[in-house]
Amino acid sequence: MSQTQNLLQSLKKCLRARGLTYRDVAVALEISEPSVKRIFSEQTFSLQRLEDVCRFLDLSFYDLARMTRHDGEEEITQLTLQQERGLANDPLVLTYFYLLLTGRTPAKISKEFGLDAQQQTSMLVRLSKLKLVELLSNNNGRLLTGRRIDWRRDGPIRKLYQRQVQSAFMESKFDGGDEMFRFDTGELSAASVSVLTKKFEKLSQEFDEFAELDISTPAAKKKAYGLMLGFRPWTFWQILESTANDMGLNAERSQVY
Repeated sequence: MSQTQNLLQSLKKCLRARGLTYRDVAVALEISEPSVKRIFSEQTFSLQRLEDVCRFLDLSFYDLARMTRHDGEEEITQLTLQQERGLANDPLVLTYFYLLLTGRTPAKISKEFGLDAQQQTSMLVRLSKLKLVELLSNNNGRLLTGRRIDWRRDGPIRKLYQRQVQSAFMESKFDGGDEMFRFDTGELSAASVSVLTKKFEKLSQEFDEFAELDISTPAAKKKAYGLMLGFRPWTFWQILESTANDMGLNAERSQVY
């Protein structure tokens, strides 16, 4: 896929993420809807027209280039064991690193959380020593990782926080209008498991793509969300058996089914 195609794909994703259509673009640009469709399909954007569309979406050229993934590649980073240990040993630095991963600049973090210049410098220097941030002038820094971090399965971050995160996340009743919880069981073939696993991976990828698209969205128009995916061999009998044991019953499987 060419760079032009990648840019247009990002524009389309951004339109979908904001619930906008070609008709909305046409109204904003004061041209006909067929003209907008033709521009996208034939890839005949002039620089001025591209700037107009970006302005309508509240994007800069930099935002658009940043969210474009060349050739469909994803920026997924696995830190070294030393880097994970450094973050695990310093929760404040880990928090600061997380905020950078969400798209906040050092200046925005400083303003949002009331950090003074000395505290800001301290955070950036410590991340620089872990080779996670490149120090820039004016008390600024640039991430040296992708925004998606693949934490090590047996690494210090998961050991410290995974159980706590899972427990805190599942405390909700999931009954809000913007919440969802489903739990299904069934017997699947290996082929079905393979297909579903790929779908889960695709969903996770799309979640991250929308988060990337919405980095430039004003803070007042968005809020933080969590997506938890779990898939494993499991039978409902495990719960029934545990419940029966807790009640002092000796239930037979045949009676349960």
